[in-house]
Amino acid sequence: MDLRYSEEQQLIGQQAREFFERECPLETVRAAWAAPEGLPAALWARLAELGWLGALLPEAYGGQALSHTDLSRVLEEMGRGLLPGAYLPTVVGAQAIALAAPEAMQRELLPAVAAGKLRLALARSQEGGRFDRLGGRFYADEEDDSYLLFGEKLAVPGLAEAERIVVAAVLGLPRSIAEGLELFLVDPAAPGVEIGALETLEGGWRQASLRLTGVRVPKAHRLQGGRAALGAVEALLELALVFDALGGAQRVLELTVEYAKVRTAFGQPIGTYQAVKHKCADILAAVENLRVLAIWLAWVLDTPEADSGVNRAEALALARATAIESYELAIRHGTQVHGAIAVTLEHDLQLFAKRAKTLALSFGSLAHYQERILAAHGFGPPAPHRAAG
Repeated sequence: MDLRYSEEQQLIGQQAREFFERECPLETVRAAWAAPEGLPAALWARLAELGWLGALLPEAYGGQALSHTDLSRVLEEMGRGLLPGAYLPTVVGAQAIALAAPEAMQRELLPAVAAGKLRLALARSQEGGRFDRLGGRFYADEEDDSYLLFGEKLAVPGLAEAERIVVAAVLGLPRSIAEGLELFLVDPAAPGVEIGALETLEGGWRQASLRLTGVRVPKAHRLQGGRAALGAVEALLELALVFDALGGAQRVLELTVEYAKVRTAFGQPIGTYQAVKHKCADILAAVENLRVLAIWLAWVLDTPEADSGVNRAEALALARATAIESYELAIRHGTQVHGAIAVTLEHDLQLFAKRAKTLALSFGSLAHYQERILAAHGFGPPAPHRAAG
């Protein structure tokens, strides 16, 4: 197992760092959070020109067919730069289409995604403490030549900008929710689709509420391989969240160290004081620990499970739990070093604090991922008691 980046992967990361520092500085992020239209159209077009919107898509549909590790170099820099907009929902939704949709749908939609002409959202879970497949609360009933979809979700990332929605819904009356989940492609303009604006903690994810009341979906818009593809789609989403946290925590470290060098107290920089040094060292340790796990996770997803010898579900849960903890620690210590200025709207650190909290609340709590780790080691809920005889 070699976790070192190749020369090409290092160049991808360098290109992404330079692009976001030049084209999407934090001033642009602030403006996009506040603007009704979100990410500027010109910047979205540049993401398409660089091939990042079709990074994982087949070359036949305008994509680059990159590996998870290749893409992770861009995802980390996006987290460091707090890229706003529907990039992640679009890439994850496109992957669902690439893995599960009929070929005709792939030919119609994937080139448009890669070219920056189609934005997607993925509605995959419901409120109530669960963020895995058991959290799905959209339902689909078969009727003649179509399906009728029902259900609602409070917050769907990317929905405010989406032109198509990939919805995970339970079809029929299966023995379990997990067995019945299927993917459907929904037009936001279809009758019965209600999208409500939300005022959220941070404006980058462009979240909105979604309600489906008897939305008629043609049978051709069911992603036939959706159930099998859900695992890979959710793995991609969680990988992206891990690298988003890594990039954000790295930026918090940089901001904190720089501030410790220039802020003075009692005639000398506060970075010379032992207590401040410890805070910065703790952030560094958390970032580097997360970096190793994140790179390892990308390797796991790029390697067949039989060859890696690693349980993917356990690896994903371990990396996500570490990402939540590490980002939170970086924010906490960084705020303590900065003092009161860190929580003012004028300072950049509060932007990363809002992103860290959004990542933890919108895509799965720390307890949820810790539960998955324990379950992987046989520490799941006890079996139901059965009376003797």
